Amino acid sequence: MILGASQADATILVVDATKGEFETGFDSGGQTREHALLIRSLGITQLGVAVNKMDTVFWSEERFEEIKSKLGLFLKQAGYKESDVTFVPCSGLSGENLATKANESLLTQWYNGPCLMDVIDSFKPPERPISKPLRLCISDVYKSLGSGYSIVGRIETGQMRVGDKVLVQPQGEIAQIKSIEIDDLPQPIGLAGDFISVGLAGYDAQTIYSGCVLCDPSFPVPITSILEARVIVFNVDFPIVRGHQIVLHYQSSSESAVVSRLLAELNKSTGEVMKKNPRMIKKNTHALVKIQLSRPICVEVYSDIRQLGRIMLRSGGTTIAAGLVTKVNFNK
Repeated sequence: MILGASQADATILVVDATKGEFETGFDSGGQTREHALLIRSLGITQLGVAVNKMDTVFWSEERFEEIKSKLGLFLKQAGYKESDVTFVPCSGLSGENLATKANESLLTQWYNGPCLMDVIDSFKPPERPISKPLRLCISDVYKSLGSGYSIVGRIETGQMRVGDKVLVQPQGEIAQIKSIEIDDLPQPIGLAGDFISVGLAGYDAQTIYSGCVLCDPSFPVPITSILEARVIVFNVDFPIVRGHQIVLHYQSSSESAVVSRLLAELNKSTGEVMKKNPRMIKKNTHALVKIQLSRPICVEVYSDIRQLGRIMLRSGGTTIAAGLVTKVNFNK
């Protein structure tokens, strides 16, 4: 799921309209909630919500609006704009309102919006920041059919060409691009937004793991085990306190960490400091926190390179917060 979502520019979130099924997925720890938070943490802003199995509730407008209201409020809290989210009632079994506009009379008497294919066609291609320094986030390393290992990842910013020298972080070693493949076809160049397979020369690829970054040697990605972030706390059962053990998710990787300091509670709208050094952070609260990681990671301040400045915090198998990196303390 994470690997697939990390390649996407837009997403279709499928929810089950059947009584009880939507509630199961939407409750705390449910898959609907977790998937929505995951794709938002990866920076995906364009979202189509396919409200499936509407035939099981006899194309009820009341049920559709109930799901739209509950999920829409949660998505807004997670950081989605209303204008970037489209809800579509449909049925995968009958194919109603998928590739063509609805014909079912029980649906057309209250719904005259787009079908799911129209929503997909309306997604806008995102801006490709090819002028920024190279950042290729590695999601996998595998033994290729030819000689050596191949590195798989997405170029978040910048570009690379065969023959270029790159810096492997956090190892701090220089390597050379031996080959580039996109969809199993050799290419001379890779640009921001491309999900590529790379062969390296002059470097042992077995030492590379998910979470490493290939970057421009002249503009290296920061490496840190301490960071500060502005987070929004979701509907958690217990407040977050100093020393809270978490798993920090970034890109397609994760690291164990601890919330080392609660710096401030922030105003939801303006971001102004409402209270310094709070004892705890309760649900539905915006806050500034300091996080200590178990080992150094490659991460950027969101205002510099937003693609590498998003994080998600999980605890007990549940996503408890998501946020943006505001400060990085460099390791010496």
